[in-house]
Amino acid sequence: MRAFLEKWGICLLLLLATTLNYLDRQTIGILAPIIQREMRLDNEDLGWLFSVFYYSYTFAQFGVGLLLDRFSLRWLYGGAVLAWSAACALTGLANGFFALLGFRLLLGITESANWPGAMRIVARALPAEERAMGNGLFTSGTSIGALIAPGIITSLADWLGWRPAFAAVGSLGAIWFLGWVLSTGSPRLKSVWLERPRVRPPESPARVYSAILGGRQFWRVFCVTILVNPCLYYFLNWLPTFLNQAHGLPLGAGMAKSLTAAYIGLDLGYLASGAGVIALSRRGLSLRAARRAVFLAATLLLGASAMVPWQRELGRVMPLVVVANFAIGIWIAMYLTLAQEVNPEHVSATAGLLGGSGSLAGALAMWAVGRITRQTDSFAIPFLAVTVAAVLAAVAGWQASRGTPGDPVDSRPALR
Repeated sequence: MRAFLEKWGICLLLLLATTLNYLDRQTIGILAPIIQREMRLDNEDLGWLFSVFYYSYTFAQFGVGLLLDRFSLRWLYGGAVLAWSAACALTGLANGFFALLGFRLLLGITESANWPGAMRIVARALPAEERAMGNGLFTSGTSIGALIAPGIITSLADWLGWRPAFAAVGSLGAIWFLGWVLSTGSPRLKSVWLERPRVRPPESPARVYSAILGGRQFWRVFCVTILVNPCLYYFLNWLPTFLNQAHGLPLGAGMAKSLTAAYIGLDLGYLASGAGVIALSRRGLSLRAARRAVFLAATLLLGASAMVPWQRELGRVMPLVVVANFAIGIWIAMYLTLAQEVNPEHVSATAGLLGGSGSLAGALAMWAVGRITRQTDSFAIPFLAVTVAAVLAAVAGWQASRGTPGDPVDSRPALR
């Protein structure tokens, strides 16, 4: 019972950290109209503030995994949450465009540690058949953060002003850090924070990357991430614009209700991925077969996205969108699980390389969606592309799942 509470307690803390991750990054976007008026920024300036975060976040992931693999996860991951919370809080002190740009750059660098760190923690804390559930649980913080951010941030800005709102949101990280330190000091958790003996000399970055990139499994999972991440980014970034332009849905209660339904579908998908693997494994399927069955089912469900552009009524569009988001949630949790097993010696470094690649592919895809929809005045091609990407990801995932253990539980340490 104690081990059960410890391992899922860790996952709950990772969920809260991921929620803070999305709260902090969304603060400037929600407060942008106020900041634009006060600092006399145009939309191009705002575009730079948005893009510098994603580029710094993407490229920092390529290197941050080395640090997370080499040093204590308890302090390095916890310190990263504290650092990105401080970057958010300090943004309220900005006195102009370049100060804002610098704080956004810092936020992107510090937030890059979340997924590589959380993935290694889950890989260490949970046995193989439970990792998809653990990944889905902490990743659901993305949708929770997106759901609660507008209400929390606008209320704080109305009450305190936009500058104190940054400080208030950022201060939540200090509260989280205190809870993290108090909850993770148990001697039973030492196997989670110390994957290798400290006496072992650290490997050079070149040797680490050579070991990761030299394996076929990395490239199989690489194909999955560059196909699945753009699908997630598409629904997170372009869904409001699609609903507004294609169906005339204005910003307001109707839009909020539709986005809430989509995000709930995404959250349920994150959790269903792990629940499906556990259920099928306990009914006699091998871990490999259970995972394949789950992501193939998600691929079939993502076919719903291909029908979205041809529906004229919003009442028919939203059920299809919710189903598609549910399927994407399943796929993201499954991808994270496959990524954790590419190289057990360097989980965070591998996660950083894969996560950075997926984020870069997503950023390029978001530009492509804008270009295509401007030229065609339609979202048909992007929705069809989501379905095609899911099928290709299933092919790559089928190959990648060959490298997963055949037994329900592998021999690596976990909290039991």
